[in-house]
Amino acid sequence: MYSTNEEIARRVYRALKTPSDNNRRTDPILAFQFKGREDHIIMRCNKQPEISIKGRDQTAGEVKFFAYSDFSDFDENNVLFSLRSDISRIELYRKGAVEQRVFKSWDEFSRWLDTLEENGIQISLKLPCLIYEAVKSQRPSMQNFIVEAVKEALKKEKAS
Repeated sequence: MYSTNEEIARRVYRALKTPSDNNRRTDPILAFQFKGREDHIIMRCNKQPEISIKGRDQTAGEVKFFAYSDFSDFDENNVLFSLRSDISRIELYRKGAVEQRVFKSWDEFSRWLDTLEENGIQISLKLPCLIYEAVKSQRPSMQNFIVEAVKEALKKEKAS
């Protein structure tokens, strides 16, 4: 059972980030929504987790202080664990090579955490997503070039 923000953030961070990726903008982000509360909690998963409060009507990039949120009776270290039975949705935001995931309960989220490889994911599993991110806005379309190069290499391998 997970009992600290650090345990959750470290597990997600180590499983979904490659060792060479030191860009904080690609850190995995989790959003926790709760029954009966307008605000939700955002956790940036990195070596030191960052917890923020996001109001429903706030624009992107704006956050609230805990003292002025629906969570003013808690602090950032205990709020997730104190209210885990009230969680209605947990979302892993799509970011870079990280695919979006949605969980409907703490138990479902915990089971997913248990499946994550603690020693990190192999770069080869992330490579297609990383390549796509790097070439998607290139002109002429580098995507087609890469796809055709891979197809040709596979065809040659099959012929030999």
